[in-house]
Amino acid sequence: MLFSKITIAAFIATVNAAPPVHLGLRNVTTASERLGLQWLGGNSSLPKILVLYTGGTIAGGSIYGALDDTQYGQLQITGEQIIARNPYLANHTQLAVSNWTSEDFSTGTDDGLVMNMTRFAHDALCSQDSDIDGAIYTHGTNSLEETAFLLDLLVNCGKPIVGVGAMRPWTHLSFDGDANFFQGVMLAANPDSRNRGVMVAFNNRIIPGFWVTKLHSTNPNAFGPTALGDLGAFVNNMPYFYNTPSQPIAKHEFDLQTVSNDPSFPALPKVDILYAARGFDGKLVLDAQSNGARGVVIAGTGNGGIPSGEDEIASALEKGLQVVVGTRSPFGPSTPSRRPTFAKSGFIHVIQSRIMLQLAIASGFDMNQTIALFEGGLRKAILQPWSPET
Repeated sequence: MLFSKITIAAFIATVNAAPPVHLGLRNVTTASERLGLQWLGGNSSLPKILVLYTGGTIAGGSIYGALDDTQYGQLQITGEQIIARNPYLANHTQLAVSNWTSEDFSTGTDDGLVMNMTRFAHDALCSQDSDIDGAIYTHGTNSLEETAFLLDLLVNCGKPIVGVGAMRPWTHLSFDGDANFFQGVMLAANPDSRNRGVMVAFNNRIIPGFWVTKLHSTNPNAFGPTALGDLGAFVNNMPYFYNTPSQPIAKHEFDLQTVSNDPSFPALPKVDILYAARGFDGKLVLDAQSNGARGVVIAGTGNGGIPSGEDEIASALEKGLQVVVGTRSPFGPSTPSRRPTFAKSGFIHVIQSRIMLQLAIASGFDMNQTIALFEGGLRKAILQPWSPET
């Protein structure tokens, strides 16, 4: 099933409607019925795990043979076909597929599609009539981390959501997607996964969705955290956690309805990422603003330095642009300034910083509130308090 703009709009209208929904003469009593989910598996006592299917390498095959892992994509399998590849899944869970592929959009390129999938996931997992225990989403690995971070900030009712993907196509002689998918389902179905936020199951590792990033372009061990470390590992394909549940100090739980009230609906405010180096041209910031950006994230040098362009940045700030400066380094913080005019991202990676800034702008934050959002916890720790009045 392909989701068009009309289909998505109809879904949003359904979610926001107040009257009860009816199937025939009987009141709908569960989210599964209301959302039309069809559960695969014969044991109704097993955990129900929603599969948000967006395609990606895990669903892609190659016409060039079993050795190709760079030129694939000509062949595709569905979410149901991925499930059918592993008969062990039915011994542990019930699965229902919600298809978020489209001929016109991709979750790797379109904020609106990802946001509507997020709204669907929130409704399925967090509504009062929810009978669903957790969810996984299949995703292309190029932007899997972005969707993980977005879901982590917007879907927070304790139920696990797990991102899965593959680095090799299913036609490859050593396809990694089957194991990642199975382990992701087992992670989402495990009661110990509750209240840990979004997680990513990849290459026998359990990685926090808040900190995850893609560290290698082709290696099957492609993902890792920019801070904290792994949450656990898979042993005999079952999850083992190193610690009890906790949440990142830097995490802010945004209200999905408030975000959806922004004029950018169904997408998010336009925020661009710029990369700083010697001779950085501050006019790029003004160009982004004139092209419709409401915010800019700069991947700064070192701990958040900007080599040049301060005057142009100041001019853009005066015109209402919001600016966050991170670090182009893969690890370490972008540290606060004594007297900030824009936000420094702390330990949050520039890619994740873009999403947090989008959500902050959509939530009505001004520049000072955005500074407090990104810097508050780190400033407290390093004894550098700040407020707009100081």
